[in-house]
Amino acid sequence: MSASKIIWREISAGKWARDFDPLEKVQNSLSLASPSMLQFAITVGATLPESELIGDIKDAWIGLRYAHPMIGCNITTTGFEYKVPNAEELQKWADETVIYDSSGRSGKELLLEKISTDAPVARLFFMSNRREIGIVLRHDMTDGIGSLILLNHLLKILRQEKDVPRFGDEPTRLNPSITEIMHAENPSVDATKEAHLVKESYTRQRAMSLKTKTNPSNTPGNLADYVHEFTKEETSTILQACKEREITIINVSNAAMAKTLLELSGEESGRFCSLGAVNLRDVARAPHNAPERGVGNFAIPTFPAFQVTTSSNFLELARRVEGLHSYWKYKKDAIECVGTLPELVEEGFTTAAKNGITIPTIVPVISLGIIEKYISEPVQDFWFNVRFATSTCAMYVYTVGSRLRFVFCYNSGFHEEEGIKVLIDTAIRHVYQGLALDR
Repeated sequence: MSASKIIWREISAGKWARDFDPLEKVQNSLSLASPSMLQFAITVGATLPESELIGDIKDAWIGLRYAHPMIGCNITTTGFEYKVPNAEELQKWADETVIYDSSGRSGKELLLEKISTDAPVARLFFMSNRREIGIVLRHDMTDGIGSLILLNHLLKILRQEKDVPRFGDEPTRLNPSITEIMHAENPSVDATKEAHLVKESYTRQRAMSLKTKTNPSNTPGNLADYVHEFTKEETSTILQACKEREITIINVSNAAMAKTLLELSGEESGRFCSLGAVNLRDVARAPHNAPERGVGNFAIPTFPAFQVTTSSNFLELARRVEGLHSYWKYKKDAIECVGTLPELVEEGFTTAAKNGITIPTIVPVISLGIIEKYISEPVQDFWFNVRFATSTCAMYVYTVGSRLRFVFCYNSGFHEEEGIKVLIDTAIRHVYQGLALDR
């Protein structure tokens, strides 16, 4: 669908709607893959400094909706709807989406609970005893970077304690899709051909897979994550080595995961398939390249797929991933091409499943970059998690407070914590070995 078809329209007085673009449509489909709970949900949170005064939580949340009305949308089967609320409706929304907790549980514990498929687009949790604040967001509304932008703006409103705004003009700030922002049109013949070539490369051979535990009923377990935080000294050493080799940590992390999956498979060679996310915010046209306008799914997926052997050069693997990410980030018709890819890949895996071929549990490695680029407000600590309801998992890579973190998100119904620990420990070893660093 071309960008001209995917725009916000006022369908009745004070009520607005727009369709999903192709990427949002796939994200929505994947989010609803589990019938009882959301397959994908983003959790982002922070511990507030003791010195910071905390304003009225509900007023701040309402102020955030005024600035970013997407968090007040409803998600339908075809797209998004937004209604300008009156005072009573606004208060009802705040009452339903702001949760106070004084149980003493940490934000990470509280926010790892399961979320039903009919959950609101956004909810705010405040753990007063621990000075922790967390936002749970549907992934079909925004991506990880968008969640950081929302958290930072909320913290800013809390600190400034502004008056509750008067609603009515906020639909002008409803986010367009990345398809509209980049002026994407229907895929050309060449873009469609390229998408099919990528799909064939990605699905034609079985990829190396993360082992899952036996779960005949496919019953979801607890939402979990495994976090490895490097020290400041370790972080400095690793990032300096990356800089000297003119390679980024996310691409080093992909190479390390490729080597890790091969080592744990016990084979001499294997096919590494992953899923990346290329943030297009800094290449988007104004005003959508401004941080305050960056809430939405503004990252496009990439599909690294290549052979790895025990003798593969580590840095060459990293540069291969980097080349792929750069190619899609700056490719003129990237949206047209990539917009058809998720559905094609899903179709390929569905066909494989029908033919009795087990779908591999690949390990996406995704970067959030330097958190302080988006979180400028003072925080004592920060956390990020994506909840998965099936065997899907992912490793998120970012730095915060000058410390590098690997955050592996998974569901305990399909993965054992000990197995995840072995995976991450092995990947860390390959980072050091690949960069020729002592540990």
